[in-house]
Amino acid sequence: MNPLARRSDLSAENLPEEVILYDKSNNKVHWLSKTAAAIWESSDGTRSVDNLAQIVEKELGAPADREMVVLALEQLEKADPLEAGSGIVPDAALTSRREAVSKIAMASTALVATIAAPSTAAHSSHTSTVPPPKG
Repeated sequence: MNPLARRSDLSAENLPEEVILYDKSNNKVHWLSKTAAAIWESSDGTRSVDNLAQIVEKELGAPADREMVVLALEQLEKADPLEAGSGIVPDAALTSRREAVSKIAMASTALVATIAAPSTAAHSSHTSTVPPPKG
């Protein structure tokens, strides 16, 4: 199945070197590297992993192989900015020891990072506990 980026309940902030997604459905913030952002933005449900690798290579001017795209899609799927049911089937073709070691090394480099953000309600009901200045 070809991946499909979720657009509902997401606000995107495009920065020069990354994209920040705020997920309103679960109050999480997702940081996407340039590579992950290019993959997420191009995941329209019609493009395969190989197509996405070509797009990343063209847009970023850096080699992008299938493994990197699969890793980014796995991280995007885990973070949840992909539509339900459009996830990636694990790449069974990566069976050689060399490819497995390469994938483990890439996994240590985050392409997608997620943190919990305070909800809007928490901001509006928050009262300051800092005493006024003396003087």
